[in-house]
Amino acid sequence: MPDAPLAVRVASFTSFRTLPIFAEKICNEQNSPAPAFASAMMEAFPLVAADDRQPTSFFFDDDPPTYKETSRAALSLLLKNMAARPELQGITITDNFSSEDLPEGTIAYHRIWGFITADCRWYFSCKQFEYDLLEAEANPAITCHLLHVNSPGGEAWYLDRLGETMRSLNKPVVTLVERYDCSACYYITCHSSFIASLTSNDTIGCIGTMLEAFNYDGWFERMGIRRIVARASKSDLKNKKSEELLKGKTEQYVKEYLDPLNEQFLSAVLAGRPQLSGLPEDDPVFRGETFSTPQAIEKGLVDASMTFIEVIAKAVELGNGYAGLEKIKKSALNYL
Repeated sequence: MPDAPLAVRVASFTSFRTLPIFAEKICNEQNSPAPAFASAMMEAFPLVAADDRQPTSFFFDDDPPTYKETSRAALSLLLKNMAARPELQGITITDNFSSEDLPEGTIAYHRIWGFITADCRWYFSCKQFEYDLLEAEANPAITCHLLHVNSPGGEAWYLDRLGETMRSLNKPVVTLVERYDCSACYYITCHSSFIASLTSNDTIGCIGTMLEAFNYDGWFERMGIRRIVARASKSDLKNKKSEELLKGKTEQYVKEYLDPLNEQFLSAVLAGRPQLSGLPEDDPVFRGETFSTPQAIEKGLVDASMTFIEVIAKAVELGNGYAGLEKIKKSALNYL
């Protein structure tokens, strides 16, 4: 089996401000996390009598909507609101990136909402986002990418590859933050041409890497479940790093896993936001601190606080600039 025990969560770029409620319940139970965990599990999965109707699916909805479907519904509401504003008439925003019927100057809409995963149908997927970016990049009618974000962060894996793809984009990327742009989400949005926050009270930053691990051995023992591990004679290092982590010995995990991930994160942020290079290495920005919009603007994490209409206008402006340069390039090639 790989080096990933059940009780260890994947290393993540996640803001602590949005931990799940049941996790808070565990942490708040003094000196006895096991009963708190059991209580939380009972609330999530209550016992039912044998003659009661049994659940047929892990989900309460037998056919839960995919993240793509949820995003499409959100965009539909957004477009209805846009239709009621005279100043936004004639502007096309789409998530149908391969359509051949789009007018020139269309804006590609990418929604980054909630927990970030590398590859999942029901949460934001970095791999799907990468595919969408490339699809929109290839459509000549689309001139700008608009990222609409509200995320505390999430899974670290695959963000390096996604970052490479975003750095290769030719079309401008504009980001609108609505509440949270933290950790893994900021890893993504730092590659934007322009970042704006919707209000003065949005939360930006949490640039750092962490991992959470829970050791349930004591709880299992109290339930009469004894854990036995056997390794082949030449497999003395198998899962050793994770086992040491679960014993509270974090040094090797931090040095060999978290620190390299964090350096990668910092490098991506500094490359995407060169205005941050003037800050000292020990500035709170690079140590996982979060900031409200005014502080984030002062630090250089975001560029401005704007309304939705203003952000759309910025996307149109940058998109028109890109389209104009492309026409100049084509004219120059035809002349040559």
